Amino acid sequence: MEMMRRVVVWTAVVLMPQSVWTQPAARQPQRARVTVIDSVTIVDVAAKRTVPLQRIVIRGDDIVAVHGVATTFRDSVDVYVNGRGTFAIPGLTDHHVHLSQGMASSLAQAARGGVTMVQAMAGDNRVAGEYARMVLAKELSAPEIAYASVMAGPDFFTDPRFIGAGLGYAPGRAPWAQAVTTEADVVAAVASARGSGAEVLKLYAMMDSALVVRLTREAHKQGMRVVAHGTVFPARPLQQVQGGVDILTHAPYLSWQGAAEVVATDAWNRAKGPYHDVPVNSGAITELIRAMQRAGTYLEPTLWVFARQVADTIMNSWAASLTRAAHSAGVPILAGTDGLIDDDSVAVPNVHREMQMLVNAGLSPADALAAATVVPARVMGRENTHGAIAAGYFADVVLLEGDPLRDISATMKIRRVVLRGVVLGTTRQ
Repeated sequence: MEMMRRVVVWTAVVLMPQSVWTQPAARQPQRARVTVIDSVTIVDVAAKRTVPLQRIVIRGDDIVAVHGVATTFRDSVDVYVNGRGTFAIPGLTDHHVHLSQGMASSLAQAARGGVTMVQAMAGDNRVAGEYARMVLAKELSAPEIAYASVMAGPDFFTDPRFIGAGLGYAPGRAPWAQAVTTEADVVAAVASARGSGAEVLKLYAMMDSALVVRLTREAHKQGMRVVAHGTVFPARPLQQVQGGVDILTHAPYLSWQGAAEVVATDAWNRAKGPYHDVPVNSGAITELIRAMQRAGTYLEPTLWVFARQVADTIMNSWAASLTRAAHSAGVPILAGTDGLIDDDSVAVPNVHREMQMLVNAGLSPADALAAATVVPARVMGRENTHGAIAAGYFADVVLLEGDPLRDISATMKIRRVVLRGVVLGTTRQ
């Protein structure tokens, strides 16, 4: 009888379904890594103040507590960072970059230089999307990436950059790089742009004001923000503001508001604005700035990219004056560079230089720092997760060796960068 029972049991085991044998044992959830930054001075960017002797507690990707060092901390610690003598700021955002193939190392270098989020403003969204995926999957230690789709008039799609962004498509037919006219089906065009993964619709050139209004309204309906060149030729800046555009970019292009005439072909020479004839304190520009303030339109001056043209002092002076006047009037300012980082193995991200140029233009260090932290977080719809060091926010933290509220150049004196809770190496100037 005992032998029979053994045979029955063994037979049952042998005949057990294969899936039972192949199913892995249930895994216990892995405990999230705990990182503590101790005895640090936190820079509260929104309040424009510093708070000394603080402890930042990070679990996994997130900040879970910020409190004074006198508070008892009972959790086990995996990574301890002595922050004594350093100032902690939120990770920086460059709100205007362009991504292309072969930039993985530059993105990683930018993160080591304190940039933890970027807004890509037109390019091949297949490339930007793959970088964004790699960052989310933690295959690449690089900034969080949001990206845009671009639209322009058909005649502008002879530009080699636009053609390159849509390889595999006829020029102007890629979902993320579309040629549009007054006859466009704007609902379908915007849906296609949004479907490429873009959060932003960028209006580039050769559009009239009626088309700007139609595209902007539809983009908003479909949950996209709208960024436009200061002038998109023939549509002027004021017409774009009145049409609901969220952000005007490139300060020099706003000079065309006062031009005697604006035609589509001026787009090819858009940086050659009428600076002599249209001073920043002219009626046309004053009216524009007031309209931007009333509408809540953001200005992204991108001063750094124009400053590379060192011989064009009139353009650069006009752009700085426009930025100062807009800021003084209450127009929110965004830090964007139009060039993430120079092709140099020891370069720091260009957003540091952009902030310095904003200060040179008349912003306080606190306001320049806000332009690269609090302000982009708000306009990108991430104000509850980015742009501050507080419980519930992503653990993107930059430790500096000086107080950036006193001297904005302190942002370049980086001791440590924490990217989503992971302590990185640094790039030093």
